[in-house]
Amino acid sequence: MSGAVLPFGLGPPGIDYARNPYPALARLRDIAPLHYAPERDAWFISERADNAALLRDDRLDITQGSSFADRSDPFRATVVRRLRGWFASSEALLTDTVAVATKACMAAFVEQGEGDLVPIAAHAIPVRVMASLLGVPTSDIPALQHTAEGLLRGYDLKWTGRPTLPAPASRVLDLYFQTHWRKAPGTELMDLLRATQAEFALPDASMVDTCSKLFSAGTTTTGAAIANILARLLGAVEDPDAVRAPYQIDDLLRLDTPVLGIKRVARAEVQLGAAVIRPGQNVYLLIGGSNRMPVGAPHAPPLTFGLGRYHCLGAMLARLEIGAVLDAFQPIAPKLRLSGPVRWRESWLLHEARSLPVQLHGVFDAD
Repeated sequence: MSGAVLPFGLGPPGIDYARNPYPALARLRDIAPLHYAPERDAWFISERADNAALLRDDRLDITQGSSFADRSDPFRATVVRRLRGWFASSEALLTDTVAVATKACMAAFVEQGEGDLVPIAAHAIPVRVMASLLGVPTSDIPALQHTAEGLLRGYDLKWTGRPTLPAPASRVLDLYFQTHWRKAPGTELMDLLRATQAEFALPDASMVDTCSKLFSAGTTTTGAAIANILARLLGAVEDPDAVRAPYQIDDLLRLDTPVLGIKRVARAEVQLGAAVIRPGQNVYLLIGGSNRMPVGAPHAPPLTFGLGRYHCLGAMLARLEIGAVLDAFQPIAPKLRLSGPVRWRESWLLHEARSLPVQLHGVFDAD
């Protein structure tokens, strides 16, 4: 490797990596596409074809906390299957819910004429949507949003000097949804979950965890993706791989995924070229870099939502939210001016604009 400095060491990522991790990911892909880090006993996989294959490989399992706690076949055959079907068949309801949330956030921003687009829009839109779907009261949203953010922070690799994480966010969310599961109003999504529990005699703990995971996964990563997209619309991203505006959703999912690496753990030995992944070893599928590789098929989808049995349940909802943001912000992007520095999350596996202070110049009708 000619003494090259590769990412994912035990030190901090650094500001340059936080602002733009893609040159480092490309260098790793060129030098060591199957990279083993002995200090972490982990593999980092960079090639798109390898990652696409491994996402479908049942010998690699999800890590604890990265999906539903109940991994039993009855749960996946009932709750997970029905959730997939519900998200796929509820486009009209989801579109309306996203439109209401987007209109409210845009109206608040236009009224102020300035502010930080990350809390005002990027985070607020998916949080409002999931709160509506799960019947979460508006008054509970700030605390839940803060707790879910702690869960996202815990996804990153450990590194020297990483800020101390709060108490396990998953436990806090579970405590909240234990009460919520019993008392929440009957939204269409909650009715589906309650009917599924009654029909198949599923334990309360599995249903509480389902609500908790839907809220956290449906708000944090989508909010981070929207923040990155807004940074691109504002011209705050220096990206030689970028396509020209107006942007398409798949372009943005490919370029601005906030999750740079999907975690897996080997349940059995996996031979990948010259690499041998041993049972129990962690594997990080670096989709952030893989998404930017040229592919043979002209319409090959980005790997942002994963593939195989753990393909993201809410992929369609995330697309609707991103589409709503594009519809709202692309026309007014020329009227927005950054009023302060853009701040990026310092993290190895997450890439996210954390602050986008702007001012709106000129007249704009939120309707």
